[in-house]
Amino acid sequence: MVIGLPWNFSLLAIMIGSMVLTNPTQGNAQPLPALVPYLSDGSAVALPVDLCLDLPAWQRPSPQLQEKTLRALPDYGLFLEDESLLITLKAWWNHQIFSFTTYGLSARTPPLYFSGLWTALEATWSCYEGDQPERFAQGQLAELWLIQHRLLSIEWRDQQYMVTVEPSQSGLQLVQFPRQEDFVTLPLSLMSVTGEKLSVLSGDW
Repeated sequence: MVIGLPWNFSLLAIMIGSMVLTNPTQGNAQPLPALVPYLSDGSAVALPVDLCLDLPAWQRPSPQLQEKTLRALPDYGLFLEDESLLITLKAWWNHQIFSFTTYGLSARTPPLYFSGLWTALEATWSCYEGDQPERFAQGQLAELWLIQHRLLSIEWRDQQYMVTVEPSQSGLQLVQFPRQEDFVTLPLSLMSVTGEKLSVLSGDW
C-alpha cells in the first residue's frame, strides 16, 4: 500500500470524530504584521492573524517514512489495514490545507500524524498555550494549517472568510485568526494567487 497515490473525493464525509471534507508545511508565536483590521469598501474586513508557526524549509516525510511511522503506532497502523479507514488516511495525506475551529489534545494528535506534521510535532505545541484552548472552546478562534503555501491575507466578506495564499516549494504555517461567526461549518473560500480555488479539509470533531 502506498499512501502517496492520488485519490479522488467529491464532498465525501471523512470521519475522525465528525471531520468533513469540503471541496468548493519552528518558530515562536508572532503576529503577521501586514494584516491589521480595516474596512476597505464597507463590506470587507482584513482580519488580524497569529502566525504561530512558520517553518519555511519544512517538507513532508516521504510516503515510505510516513507509512513506516504509522505502522509502528498501534492505533494508527490499523488505518493502513482497513479500507474504510484508509480513505481517511489518504484524505489527510493528499491535502495541503486544513481548517479547525475546535481543539483538544486527543483530537488534534491524529491529524498531526495523518497529515505528516508529526515531524514538526514539538514545534506545534506553542500554538496551544495561554488562552488559545479556551478561545477555541468559546468559538472565538479558528486555525489553518498550510503545507507548501504561504498566507497573504484573510478577509471577512459576504459572511465568509476569503483567504489568499501563494504556493511554495516547501514550508509549513499554522495560522490562527478570530472568528466572525458562529456557524457549524467554517465558511472558507481559499484562493491561490495563481487563480486556483483550493480544497480545504476540516478536522473539526
